[in-house]
Amino acid sequence: MGFNLTQIVKWIKKKDPDALGFSTLTASGSGISAALTSIEVKKWNPNIKIVFGNRHVTHNDSRILNKYPEVDICVRGEGEITFAELIRALEKDQSLKDIKGITYRDNGKIKRNEERPLIKDLDAIPFPDRKALKIEYTGSFGSLEFAPEGFTSMTSSRGCPYQCTFCYGKRSVGFRTRSVENIMEEILFLESEGYKYLNFVDDNFTVSKKRVIKLCRLMKKHKVDLDWICEGRVNQVSDEMLREMQRANCRIMFYGIESANQRILDYYRKNITPSHSIIAVKKTRKAKIPFILGSFIVGAPGETFSEVYNTLKFAQKLDIDFPVYNLLGTMPGTDIWDELVQKNIINEDKYWEEGVHISDVD
Repeated sequence: MGFNLTQIVKWIKKKDPDALGFSTLTASGSGISAALTSIEVKKWNPNIKIVFGNRHVTHNDSRILNKYPEVDICVRGEGEITFAELIRALEKDQSLKDIKGITYRDNGKIKRNEERPLIKDLDAIPFPDRKALKIEYTGSFGSLEFAPEGFTSMTSSRGCPYQCTFCYGKRSVGFRTRSVENIMEEILFLESEGYKYLNFVDDNFTVSKKRVIKLCRLMKKHKVDLDWICEGRVNQVSDEMLREMQRANCRIMFYGIESANQRILDYYRKNITPSHSIIAVKKTRKAKIPFILGSFIVGAPGETFSEVYNTLKFAQKLDIDFPVYNLLGTMPGTDIWDELVQKNIINEDKYWEEGVHISDVD
């Protein structure tokens, strides 16, 4: 929304909550901005309970509580059940010792409760109340705006079964899917609410071609009039799946292509080849999905100038509409982070809070 620290604190004072929750991500720097906000809020009201959650917390809970005395509780892992239990306990002034998945302060000591198991039945989670945002949510990749109004997002699954070294989804999220019927119910609800554009923010929407085909045929059967976007792997495409996606109004396909160099792809443990990317793009064009985005990463440890150049030229030659270039970064919770910390290339005490680009340390 573009609010500065003063405006955020002013809004919080106006709401005057008993507990204040922050969703934090390492790469975005939201952990630091949340901490700075917490400092100012605690100056105003020392009694307010400040709770941090999301992936930054899952891998840095003790570090956060040690550095920022203003933060009272960290919710690790999936927060739906944990946060609800936590709020009920705070309302009744009960002990927090039996709430799984939290790290918290207790009489000046930091205590870390046992892990909360992953939610097995994703269908049991209620649909989010998007109207509570009271803002117009838009969609963009860098400078590309693809949904200026009537836009929202949803997940049809959590996690990814693959082992990419730059990703932390496989560790703390596992891989689970919602039923196609439950996904369809939410899609129909969104359409009834007036939404026009939908982004599936799954880490990997196309893990099961069978599931995607079934969902797309249901969308077609119910005459869903929503344009949508998803991310997929280049080695998980088929002509049939892509055709069904196009018929169900998939308008943008986002592929993680990453590199033109097999050595780098192997280092990332992508389990793909450049040929997979070429074939996937050709099949997507054949299926007439209108817009193809490709993600590319440069700056792997030891990556040469020639290898970077190969990737940039490869991106130009591929028949994609919009390349997204990323400089490789790493953060706690990823295999690359663990590798470089173990090799003493990364000082984790220096970089845990925001992560670091590999080119800055390698």
